[in-house]
Amino acid sequence: MKKLLSLLAVLMLTFLFVSCETIPAETITLYAPDGAPAFAVANILDGGKIGDYDVESTIVSGADPIKAAVANGEADVAVMPLNLAAILYNGGAKIKLASVNIFGNLYMVGKTPIDGLESLKGKIVYNIGRNATPDITLKYILQQNGIEFIESETPIEGKVAFQYVSAGSEIMQLFASNSIEYAVLGEPAVSTCNLLRSTSVVLDIQAEWKKVAGKNYTQAGVVISEKLAGDKSFVASLNGLLESNAEFVKTNVDKLKEILSGKGSTSINPKLTVDEELINRSSVGYSASSAARSDVESYFNILKDFNAKLIGGKLPDEGFYL
Repeated sequence: MKKLLSLLAVLMLTFLFVSCETIPAETITLYAPDGAPAFAVANILDGGKIGDYDVESTIVSGADPIKAAVANGEADVAVMPLNLAAILYNGGAKIKLASVNIFGNLYMVGKTPIDGLESLKGKIVYNIGRNATPDITLKYILQQNGIEFIESETPIEGKVAFQYVSAGSEIMQLFASNSIEYAVLGEPAVSTCNLLRSTSVVLDIQAEWKKVAGKNYTQAGVVISEKLAGDKSFVASLNGLLESNAEFVKTNVDKLKEILSGKGSTSINPKLTVDEELINRSSVGYSASSAARSDVESYFNILKDFNAKLIGGKLPDEGFYL
């Protein structure tokens, strides 16, 4: 009888051991917008894990699918514009801002160099999204430099005229037909336009922002679900990966195109080489949300003064920051 009980005990332990070995790790979902924002999590896309969690990654076109996935709880982790994160949080979404990771990838491109912002007077500048953040950002910079602007289809003496399109591809077409002089784009569309349309960067929007705001331009970051925010082990692993990613993208430039395309990216033109210049202009970095809060709130206050709806009506409270 004792031998039988011993045998049963051994069999039960063996079964438990094998069962533990074959139970898969819990899987969480990560969403990232196509383009430079996805560079912020390149090492996670490449490795497929955060701590003990397997990560199912999805790259989508534009911010709207990210917003929807976070709002309905489908995304456990997401890279997104900070103002959209504020809108969702103020609307009741159970999320936390873990970090700021993209410190601005916006540039003005053109075929003729400019000699400072004053050179834009009497010119038409094309942008994406009327009253969206790229538009408000440039308007704020002009305002702080005492330069008037207006929406107009024709040049206006002494003022910067704005025209708007719905997508960067339209700007590319307009440059191809020599219909425009200047436009604001984000990376990697900047590099693609320079390659295919013989344009060049004439203005660094982030640098101009810092001159007038005195703060870093905090464009996009990583948000996580409130549930995961309570998992200290997960948070530590995530922060470690996000912090090391800034170096990862610099030392794995030749792999980035492959990493993103493997997750469904279509924003990088097949003819475009992902190089050090493109990475530098993407402004990939890392700052814990608590450390970046002053810069973030400065950014939010400026957006709120232009249009409070851009951040959901008010600054997020301290619960927004991890």
